[in-house]
Amino acid sequence: MAWREIKGAVIYRLAQAGQTAGGRGVITQKQVVAWQGDPQAFGQRVQTEARRRGLATAQDVFVVADGGVWIWKVQQDRFGQATGMLDFYHASEHLWAVARSLYPTDEAAARAWVEPLLSRLKHGEETGVLQTLEDLPAWCETQNKGVPPEVDRERAYFQNHREHLHYEAMAAQGCPNGSGAMESFCSQ
Repeated sequence: MAWREIKGAVIYRLAQAGQTAGGRGVITQKQVVAWQGDPQAFGQRVQTEARRRGLATAQDVFVVADGGVWIWKVQQDRFGQATGMLDFYHASEHLWAVARSLYPTDEAAARAWVEPLLSRLKHGEETGVLQTLEDLPAWCETQNKGVPPEVDRERAYFQNHREHLHYEAMAAQGCPNGSGAMESFCSQ
């Protein structure tokens, strides 16, 4: 049996999103685009479906995605007018990677370092989080530690996504902070 990658997108209007009585997100009408091929052809298919669903009349367009470089290239190419946001769960995974590289044997210390940053990131203080990441090499030197390779990798990751981290502002516009609709599709 061979492994095959399928690219997917879930398209819906924010007015079609709601919550169950238990607080779980639900989308009443959505369109899924799945494609087993190159990103450019996938982007064409997603754009065609989005147009069919009213892209031209949409007041605001949001793209919520993980950090895959190809996804952001499709967003720029096909949905240049859209505001992009990095899925918060993926951002948190990358901050946790930094925390665990700084405190590899002390989960409590890693948690104490990362949890305030996650809260700040979610509540409109993304500039401060980015600055904390930029200051890490100097901080590591003051701790008489070498800079773990994960720190440089994750600093670059967040710099590449600095325009996709405005969680509080996006939430104020009704945009979800995660790609749960896509994750739900994948689990099906």
